Amino acid sequence: MPQPILLLDDFGRVVLANKAAKSLAGISVGEQLSDKVTDAAEIAEYLAMCRSSTTPVPVRLKLLSGYESVAFGHRLSVPGTGIDGAVLVRFDENMNLSSKFAALNADISSLNNKILHFGLERTELENLALTDPLTGIANRRGFDQELDKEYNRSVRYDHDFCISLIDLDHFKSINDAHGHQLGDEILVHFAQRCLEHLRQTDVVCRVGGEEFALILPETNLEQATIVVSRMLDLLNATPMFARGKRYAYTASAGLAEKRSEDTPASLFERADRNLYLAKETGRARLIAGDAVPTAAAIETGKSGECRKSGRIDSQHF
Repeated sequence: MPQPILLLDDFGRVVLANKAAKSLAGISVGEQLSDKVTDAAEIAEYLAMCRSSTTPVPVRLKLLSGYESVAFGHRLSVPGTGIDGAVLVRFDENMNLSSKFAALNADISSLNNKILHFGLERTELENLALTDPLTGIANRRGFDQELDKEYNRSVRYDHDFCISLIDLDHFKSINDAHGHQLGDEILVHFAQRCLEHLRQTDVVCRVGGEEFALILPETNLEQATIVVSRMLDLLNATPMFARGKRYAYTASAGLAEKRSEDTPASLFERADRNLYLAKETGRARLIAGDAVPTAAAIETGKSGECRKSGRIDSQHF
């Protein structure tokens, strides 16, 4: 029969138990080991010794089920998993103790590897859930998480920060005229231009089909206006080249600065309203803050930070 093995947490509760432990000792996951032995004080002292020792600690245990054996307890600590307790390996007294030491170390090593592998897989899945697979930047879920994080930092340390929503102009026309593959390439191109332009502390996310969001920590509205305006200029200066052609495109942007009364939702709503206004008043421009453009400004194309026409321009080299 396989060797009975238990994994205990800091409180002596059973976290893992193999079939041998369950059948011979009658111990199941969630139970306290101290409830299964004849001397609860003895097991408490033993577990304390296991947690403070760097080598396996032997003990003779007599369980209420009538099963009596020599056991070896060893502290198991796996960073980042919350596991920091003792592994108890119980076996028949007639078995060779030196071989059991070797088996114990092998079991601990195997368990460590399994827990670490599980932790890596979980981290990878969490990262995938927060990442846009096309552009490699954060998705809407990742943006919401980062926005909450930066909002809480701003409240705690009383510093400025801004968010900007940016929408690529006439993107449906791009897909209709040139195909979705080219549209995808433009999305990747834009994401790369953002990453090249922004600071490492800034966050760029793809929050919709052709809509992106920026989080600019410790940046006031005036500073953020300069940053986003330069990014729109960068689009004009660096068109995308593909299949022997030059593809120029523009974007519209809305910008908002966090106020004392803001929530993450109200801040996002203000930036979204400014983006909508930029799209409605001609596209290829930035609208920041609370300014409402006048009719004359709209007519002359001076509302916000204006850029070139949003119609895609395609030409040979």
